[in-house]
Amino acid sequence: MKVRSQPVRMGMAAVLLLGPLTAGAVSQKLRYKFESVSDPVTTVVDDSGKGHTGTAQGGNGGAVVIETPGYDGQGVRFPPVCVGTTCARAFISAADATSLNPGTAPFSFGARVRVTLAELSADHGSNLVQKGLYNTPQWKLQLDDAATGKPSCVVRTTGGTGAVIVKASVGIADGTWHKVTCQRTSTTLTILIDNVARGSAVLASTYDISPAGQPVAIGAKSAGSNNDQFHGAIDDVYFNLD
Repeated sequence: MKVRSQPVRMGMAAVLLLGPLTAGAVSQKLRYKFESVSDPVTTVVDDSGKGHTGTAQGGNGGAVVIETPGYDGQGVRFPPVCVGTTCARAFISAADATSLNPGTAPFSFGARVRVTLAELSADHGSNLVQKGLYNTPQWKLQLDDAATGKPSCVVRTTGGTGAVIVKASVGIADGTWHKVTCQRTSTTLTILIDNVARGSAVLASTYDISPAGQPVAIGAKSAGSNNDQFHGAIDDVYFNLD
């Protein structure tokens, strides 16, 4: 489901920002490097050491397969572009965990992404990494812009209300690897491309993002119909409390 964009606040200071937006130690809660997965992928080890094992699931014969080379070593690739009810579908899922429901705490999440313009689809959205759905609290990184490949960060609070979306000012659909990060501080939601801030919106310190009971999903929101399937490659997925 599309959400209404909030004003994007850009400035020279934001564009030149190369480091974290918040001070203090970062606590990594989930990380998938995909270095020890089978082909096709069945399970994914959580390289953060927190035990959030990922499981690949498919529909209509779809599968998650190895992408070589990945950003670092190997990554994973999702089913090719297709339109219709018989299209192959696949995604990676990890069970709900309290540590992945940040509430009002600062946090960041994202992935390395490789995609071309030909792998974007105007027929449906492309979900990269998410926890929660349109009608629940949610944090999500998506690539719904099929024209220029500009990714967006989306957050929702209780009941899926108060959606805030920040769309990057630059596209990433050039066939090379890009690091795409969504970062929430006490005052803002910011999207960074290759460690450079490319858009932000105001986010109140009381804005609660707690998608309890919802799994983490990578590459799509499910393996069912209308799953917002992503069709490119992903590597180095992460979720940090900042």
